[in-house]
Amino acid sequence: MTHVKYNGRDGMTRDDGPAPPDYRAETDESLMLRVGKGDRQAFDEIVRRYGSKMINLAYQITGDRDLAEDIGQETFFRAYRSAPRYREISKFSTWLYTIAINLCRNELRKRKFRIFSLEGMAEREEDEKIRIDVVDDGLKPDAELERKELGRMIRKAIASLPEKFRTPLVLRDIQGLAYDKIGRILNLPEGTVKSRINRARLRVKDILKPVLDEDLKEASDNGV
Repeated sequence: MTHVKYNGRDGMTRDDGPAPPDYRAETDESLMLRVGKGDRQAFDEIVRRYGSKMINLAYQITGDRDLAEDIGQETFFRAYRSAPRYREISKFSTWLYTIAINLCRNELRKRKFRIFSLEGMAEREEDEKIRIDVVDDGLKPDAELERKELGRMIRKAIASLPEKFRTPLVLRDIQGLAYDKIGRILNLPEGTVKSRINRARLRVKDILKPVLDEDLKEASDNGV
């Protein structure tokens, strides 16, 4: 493909060499094929696309910020190491999520986590998102505090779930993945994925119900 460059002396000149690749326009799969051939810029683009997602995923599953950072780094290290053998058998993001989740599970088994750092789960960065059905419509300071407190309680409830329910819920309601993709990542039938997510949501509602009922009672007592 012919492209044009400016050499500073002769003006516009013809260059019959290939145009530099537009990494941001390439698919994940084509980037990985480039990485397998030693292209570090292609790998940098993959990290740009998925770095924060992998760390946030690990954080939601383990409840440990430092551990999540380590798992994120190990996920990309393994992806880079496997790049020469990578084949487009499945979607790249599915493959990467599977690596990260397996690492999370290995760490949980090693540490035998049953109770997570619930306070840590509440200390999320401002740019991290969680799907909470609360409308922010020019909230007053008190209402904004209540919204944040509700978000903290939801995260605390999610953190208390057993891993087999927490992980699919995080993938669906926080990462926003489709049921079929979650099934491929977790190696579970789609029906099982939906069942676990529904059960997880019910558990979260059960955990939050006493708190929400108390809030409604206070609002009623105050004539709201």
